[in-house]
Amino acid sequence: MRAVWKGYLKCGLVTIPVKMYNAVKKKTLQFSLLHKECGTKIKQERFCPSCNRRVSNEELVRGYQYGKDRWIIITDEEIEKAKKESTDAIEILRFVDDGAISPIYYSEAHYLTPDGEVALEAFALFHKAMKRMGKAALAKVVIRNREHLMALKPYDGSFLAFTLHYAEEIQALREIEGVDGVEGVDFDPSVLQMAEALIRNLSGDFEPEKYHDEYTKTLLEIIKAKAEGQEVKVEPKAEAQKVIDLMEALRQSVLATEKEVPKKEVAVAGKGRAKTTRRAKKKA
Repeated sequence: MRAVWKGYLKCGLVTIPVKMYNAVKKKTLQFSLLHKECGTKIKQERFCPSCNRRVSNEELVRGYQYGKDRWIIITDEEIEKAKKESTDAIEILRFVDDGAISPIYYSEAHYLTPDGEVALEAFALFHKAMKRMGKAALAKVVIRNREHLMALKPYDGSFLAFTLHYAEEIQALREIEGVDGVEGVDFDPSVLQMAEALIRNLSGDFEPEKYHDEYTKTLLEIIKAKAEGQEVKVEPKAEAQKVIDLMEALRQSVLATEKEVPKKEVAVAGKGRAKTTRRAKKKA
C-alpha cells in the first residue's frame, strides 16, 4: 500500500519519522448521465438564466452567499492568502482519556506507522505508554494547505489517526426537534424489562466481517449480468407485518430473537443464576 503522507510525529522535543496510510477504501459506485436514445454521456452546460446564454469557464468567478440575494466574489489570490504552508510534522498538543472524544467529532481514519528502524523504538515507546494509560493524543497538522485537528490512538501495532471535525462544524443538538423530553418519559417496569430482554437477546461481540454492503453487491451483480447479456432477478425483501401496539411489538420481537440464542448458553446462564441465589440464601 502506498503512503499518502510522510513526515514526523512530534511530542515535545521527541521527533519520530512516520508514514500515513488510508485506513478506509470507499466503494461507492459512481454513475454518469447518458442520452437514453443513443447512449452518449451528457455534457453539463453552464448557463446564466439572467443573461439567457451559455457561459465559458473564463467568465466564471467564485461567490459566497452572504445574506439573501447577496453574493461576495472571492478571487483566487484571496483564497491563496487563507491557505497555510503545508508542514511535515504532526504536532501533539495534549493527551486526553481515550473515551473523552465523542464519536461525533471523528471524520476520516488513517494508519500511522514508524518510518524505518530509526523511528521504531520511540514509536513503540509512546504506543505502549499510551495504551497502558488509556490515552489518546490530540494533534495538529497542515496537509494540502489546510490545518487539520487529529486524534491518535494506539491500534494493533500502529496509531489510528482520525481527522476531527472542529467544534464549530458540529450541529448543536438543542436546535434539532424531538430531542427535548426524551429523558423525561416514564415507562411501566414491565415494558422496560421487555425492552431490556430484547436488547439482551440481540447482544453479542462486534464482528464487522459478518456485515456486508448488500446494496453495492447487488448493483455490481446486475451490472455484470447486463454486460454479459444476461438479466438478474432481484426478489424484494418481504416486509414484516407492522404492529402498532408497542408492548405487542416488543413481545413478538423478544419471542423471535429468543430463537437466535443458543439453548446451551441460556441453560448455563440460568444455572449460574440459580447457584448465585442458593449461595445468597445460605449466607442469609
